[in-house]
Amino acid sequence: MNWNSGARPEDIFRNKSSGLSGPRSTISDMDLFAGDWCPDKVALSTSLLSLLDRLPAVLWATDLEHRFTALTGAGLATTGVTAASYAGKPIEALFSGSKLTRRALAAHQKALQGTGGSFDVEWNGCDLEAHVEPLYGQDGAIVGAIGVALDATERLVAERTLRISERSYRSLIEEAPYAICRATESGQLLQVNRGMLEMLGYDPTAEADLLVRDLPLIFATPESFEMIRHGLLRASAIQGMDSTWLRRDGQEIQVRVGGRAIRDLMGQVLYLDLLAENVTELKELEARLSQAEKMQAIGQLAGGVAHDFNNLLTVISGQVEVVLGKVQDADLQRRLEDVERAAARAAALTKQLLAFSRRQVMQTKIVDLNRLIDHLSHMLTRLIREDIELSFLPGSDLGFVRADPNQLEQVLMNLTVNAQDAMPRGGRLTIETAKAQVRAEAAQQPQTLDPGDYVLITVRDTGHGMEPEVQARIFEPFFTTKKTGEGTGLGLAMAYGIVRQSGGYIQAESRPGQGSAFQIYLPRIVEPEPVRPEPLGAVSPAGCETIVLAEDEDSVRELVAVHLRSLGYQVLTASDGPAALEVAHSHPGPIDMLLSDLVMPRMGGRELAEELRKTVTDLRVIFVSGYAGHDAARTELEFPNAYFLPKPFTMHRLATAIREVLDSSPGESTWNSFDFTASDLRRE
Repeated sequence: MNWNSGARPEDIFRNKSSGLSGPRSTISDMDLFAGDWCPDKVALSTSLLSLLDRLPAVLWATDLEHRFTALTGAGLATTGVTAASYAGKPIEALFSGSKLTRRALAAHQKALQGTGGSFDVEWNGCDLEAHVEPLYGQDGAIVGAIGVALDATERLVAERTLRISERSYRSLIEEAPYAICRATESGQLLQVNRGMLEMLGYDPTAEADLLVRDLPLIFATPESFEMIRHGLLRASAIQGMDSTWLRRDGQEIQVRVGGRAIRDLMGQVLYLDLLAENVTELKELEARLSQAEKMQAIGQLAGGVAHDFNNLLTVISGQVEVVLGKVQDADLQRRLEDVERAAARAAALTKQLLAFSRRQVMQTKIVDLNRLIDHLSHMLTRLIREDIELSFLPGSDLGFVRADPNQLEQVLMNLTVNAQDAMPRGGRLTIETAKAQVRAEAAQQPQTLDPGDYVLITVRDTGHGMEPEVQARIFEPFFTTKKTGEGTGLGLAMAYGIVRQSGGYIQAESRPGQGSAFQIYLPRIVEPEPVRPEPLGAVSPAGCETIVLAEDEDSVRELVAVHLRSLGYQVLTASDGPAALEVAHSHPGPIDMLLSDLVMPRMGGRELAEELRKTVTDLRVIFVSGYAGHDAARTELEFPNAYFLPKPFTMHRLATAIREVLDSSPGESTWNSFDFTASDLRRE
């Protein structure tokens, strides 16, 4: 046969010398069309082969040595292959490429052994699916192979798209930051994703270990799984249900579960699909936020109670002080002294309430914590029982903190006493200091602190520890686990307030039977500040200056006014700010001092002082209050030459403070004479 670009299949079928004719599967016209040779049959054969030549396919025939003996088909035009280029060449010439050649040879060899075979071909961007069958001669022997390749681009593209889609879907499931699983109606796990393995503490390759565990065992209680299952069976889909799962190590995690029940056409449940999000940290954050809000509300209540108590105690202690100076009867003096001592104890109680609510005014200094705790530890050794071993582990290069040293000592003493109570049979108490750094992204660090450098004080005991429900309430005022009469429940509440008012944070870590550890974070200062000057000496409390007294509590206003007038002062009284302005403006003489409550209706002490200083530029100012609220503490920091005296106070202390302020030069600090100035008010 002559091979050229116009070669037809009939050339193969009519060439007897080629050995391609024979019964059954021969391509000769005699075998294709049964019966004797006739012109009509030749015309029919020619038409059929012409039709094959126009099929959108590639057809070929090969001999026993895998050489092409025929190549035709309309598919040649789209693949860019010309028949004449491959006449008599081995199939490797057309099916080039190591992988393709191996697949093509394997299919043709199978055909020579009497079995058909298939393989895929890619020619010039065209995807073809090839199939090869044995070619028989007239004697029934296999003389070669015959093949056809059809365009399979759409099918292969669809298959590739499906594979890509499956890979994308699988990747979406596997890479999702959620636990995703499929289970039977009873909870037998069928499939789990990598997120679920990681969430439950399994190695990514240990899928089989999780699959044998099943859903009911993952839930902390059987009831919680049944609630999820019934929700799915009842509504087919659920979302946002909170539950508790158990990790492989037994640790509990909080999860939020959603899912769907997949049913067949008859409505029968085929399987359950679940998606769970680990919300443990979110729940902890919500709990801390809720606790913080509760503590803030309690603090506001405590501050308000302390304000009212301090007004009452100012009157009680002041009146007792005045009467004691006049009474001669010894028995009556003892009774009044009992009242005075009771008022002092009540004042100490309100001071603790103010410490918790962070409304007390603190005498802040630059403190070397290692030195403070080292000195304090000697006293603590005498304070605790002999069966408790106390050790102090100071950190190196600790730096300094700004705090009230007396208040810090009180905090450490309270923690020490609580630790002793937690170790009735003795144990070890360790106080340790170290540098700490709070980072914004560190989830394990205190969330209520700004990022930065801190000094960490840890007070650790080997006591009986605390249950979670007790630990959640330890900083609440009046909460105590002690018997009635053994404690007020204000020790840790006061410690909480002092630390927070110092710009720090206190937290507790405890487990039953494993002791407790209280951690106190205080902002770290590298360099100490200059030491304050020594306080001025006391001056006689008497005087003759004019004082505007603004106080909304009638009993306090009357008490103070009477006492100051007895000392020689001219006192102009008013129940609020506007009344004080009216009294001052109508007074014909000079005004030397404003003595005002900080918080009053209609106009507070600061606004009153600002208005009076417009006309009396050298006005001396003393603010008094039983409760320095948040806004007051912030604003008085910015008010120049103003002093602060907290309630309750004695009349002698008030008179001494007034005299020192009046006798001081403008801008001169007399803070230590009555403990503090407005500059010592701590911002929250």
